[in-house]
Order: sequence, then C-alpha cells, then structure tokens
Amino acid sequence: MRIEQTFDAALLALSDGKVEGHRYLLGVSGGIDSMCMAELFLRSALSPSFAVAHVNFSLRGNESDGDMLSVQEWGRRNGIQVYTRTFDTKTYASEHSLSTQMAARELRYGFFSELMDENGFDFLSIAHNLDDSIETIFLNIARGTGLRGLAGIPVRNGRILRPLMEVSRAEIREYVEATGISYRDDHTNFESHYARNRIRNIIFPEFRKINPSFLNTVRRDSEYFREASAIVEEVYETVRSRVCSVPGDGFLNIDTAALQQEGHCGYWLYLMLRPYGFSSGQVSDIVRCLTSGQSGKVFRSGTHEAVSGRDRLKVCPLQQEEETQVLIDRPGVYSYKNMRIRIDFFPRPVAFNPVSDGSVLYFAADTLRMPLTCRGWMPADRFRPFGMKRGSKKLSDFFTDLKLDRLQKLSQPVIVDAAGQIVCLPGLRIDDRFKIKAPTTVVGGASILSR
Repeated sequence: MRIEQTFDAALLALSDGKVEGHRYLLGVSGGIDSMCMAELFLRSALSPSFAVAHVNFSLRGNESDGDMLSVQEWGRRNGIQVYTRTFDTKTYASEHSLSTQMAARELRYGFFSELMDENGFDFLSIAHNLDDSIETIFLNIARGTGLRGLAGIPVRNGRILRPLMEVSRAEIREYVEATGISYRDDHTNFESHYARNRIRNIIFPEFRKINPSFLNTVRRDSEYFREASAIVEEVYETVRSRVCSVPGDGFLNIDTAALQQEGHCGYWLYLMLRPYGFSSGQVSDIVRCLTSGQSGKVFRSGTHEAVSGRDRLKVCPLQQEEETQVLIDRPGVYSYKNMRIRIDFFPRPVAFNPVSDGSVLYFAADTLRMPLTCRGWMPADRFRPFGMKRGSKKLSDFFTDLKLDRLQKLSQPVIVDAAGQIVCLPGLRIDDRFKIKAPTTVVGGASILSR
C-alpha cells in the first residue's frame, strides 16, 4: 500500500538513511493516528526496533483509562514493550498556571524525554500528519507569525521524528479501515471548544468546498515558505554579525546607525528582539524612536528591557537575580526564592519503589555529605542526569535540552551536598550518582510544594 511505502521512505530519510541500529520510542495515545503509526512500525519492511509510550492525562475519566488499557493490550498482543505514566493534569496545570493543553504537552514530552534518557532510545516518533501541520499554519496565522510559522510542523526536530507528515488524515483513516486496525476515538476531537478543533471541524470543510485539494496546495506553499525562511535566516545572520555585539557586560548592543543602513530595519530588528520577548508592536515603537533620534527611552518585555542611546540600543534583563542559598541540615520545608521545597529523609522500606511520578524525586541519602545547600545554577555546573551511565553534562546544556527559558533557569533550584556535587534538581531530575541502589539504607526525597 502507498502509505506503507511512504512511511518506510520517510522513516529511512528521517533516521539519517539508516534504521538498523537505532531504537525508536513511539508516542501512542490509542487514537487513530498513533495506532496507525504503531502498526506501520510493526509491519515495516525495515524492521525497526521500537517500544511504545502512553500517557494517561486523567482528563476523561474511564475513557482515559480505557485508552491506556487498549495500548497496553496492543503491546501484549504484539510483543512490544509499553511504558505508561498517569498524571493529574488539571492539578499540574493549576499549580503551574498553565492551560490544560500546555500542561499535557509538558507532562507528555517530559515523560518521553525521561524514557529516552533512561533506556537509550535514539528517536521519538510522533504521529503528526499533514492535516496537523496545515492546522498549525492556520493557528499561527490567526495568532500572528513570521515565515517560520508558515512552514508548518517540522518533520524532524532534533530527536523527534514525524514519519506521517506527508500523509493526510483521510489516507490514515482509509488505511486503518482497510487493514482492520483497532483504535479509540477521543470524543473531544469532534467538539469545537479548542481553536484547533474549530479550524479542523468548521474552517477546513469550507476550504474544501473552494479547493478539494487545498491540503496539498498549502503543503506545497509551506515548503516554499520553509525554503524562504532558511534564505532569510542566512541573510539575517550576516546582518546580525555586522550590527550586533555583546561587550564585557554580557548584554546585547545593537548599532542602530549601521542597522538603518542595512535596509528593512524594522524586520531585522524584529528578528533580533523576538528572542527577548518583544512584540511586533513594541518593535514598531522602537523603530519610530530610533528614526526620531530619541535617547534614553526604555521599552520593556516580560523579561528584558531595551534602552535607546545615541546610535545604540542596549538589551538587558529586567533585573539581575541576587544569589540565594539555603542551608539544609535536617528534614523539613524550606523557602527558596518564591517557592517552598520539602526535604525528607527516611529508612528505606523493604518494598520501597523509587520510581517518581515527577512530584517527588528520591535519592540515596546515606551517600550524601551533609549539610546540603539549595542554590541557583551556575555556568560551570555539571551533573550526571539520571540514566546517564558515564561522564557528566553541563547544566546549561541540560536546560537547553528541556527548552527552559531564561526565567525558568533562574528560578530552578539546585541541591548540592557539602562536597559540591549536585544531588538533584527538584521537579526535574536526580544525579545518577545518587540513585537508589541495592545497598541504599536511607532514602531522601525532594519536592516542590508551591511556586
């Protein structure tokens, strides 16, 4: 069948031309798209080595539990390892001031990343398809976007692969029905409460009346936008190298006189300031300020401020964080910055299971050198993330892998022992050197009670 050939070709291309020797983790919800992907992996002529991961978000009661059971049953029937994790998504969203959708995304990809690190998977495969990518383009247009947002969902993003990106949802349904693949419907997909569902259920049918092949039409255009974006990025990097500098104070300086000589000043400035949280409206105001020669005017985003000077625009954080350190010499609840952290020590129970659900991190306390210190991260910090067998990793690189923004990095507590070794990052990960082993007699626990 065409879809099988398309899938195998995509998987081979996305895996750098070689499937043998790679291990794949599949994000499978139990719905039609992900079950189709799982079956394509199972039936692939390339014989990829893979396992399945499923997240129960506890959002639809018995339906959510049924989804998990169906994925587990599929794994047992086909001899495939299935990893599952259950989260209280609504509570997590409330505690972290997130929408339910964003909370689910954080929990899902956090779980997937943890599994990959701990079990040596090379790639994470997600069942996004052509419809998903086009829906994303329309969402980006509605919210405001640049060229990159018109390119849709990337088929590969680091370790994340999307081998169904050239396949439409209609083709997936046709294949599933023809081959008898079982799946479960999420009834919320047929409702139009969410913006994506409104695009899918209301707007797309109208576009199909205008152009029955509009998905492929937009797909071709998105490829052009992707190429155009790459061209613009190359030119932008050249412009940036000519007009931007980072002097000894570590803050960004933009030579506005040189920038205005480049032409297209507003667009280049938008690209320069976008990473610092400045909106397109603010950039327009800054351009007007620069062209009128105003000096000393301050513009603020949520995290940074831009100060106009004579032929210069300086961008720096709103405030420099003062170093905060908290000494931990006994179990209890400690205040660190704007959060409360609980530290426990207790004898290891006979049947103790150290697997964490993300809210509490367990570590071997009998190997610690007391007292502990809770502090912020430092540029030279290194640790060995749980699951990493040898060596160490810069904490800055670990934060980058998790896509933490600057404020998240600044607020992340780091617990070190008296020898200066990182024990854990509460809410994220323990150091593998402090994992609980057979000889461990005393268990430590670290959890963030409130932020």
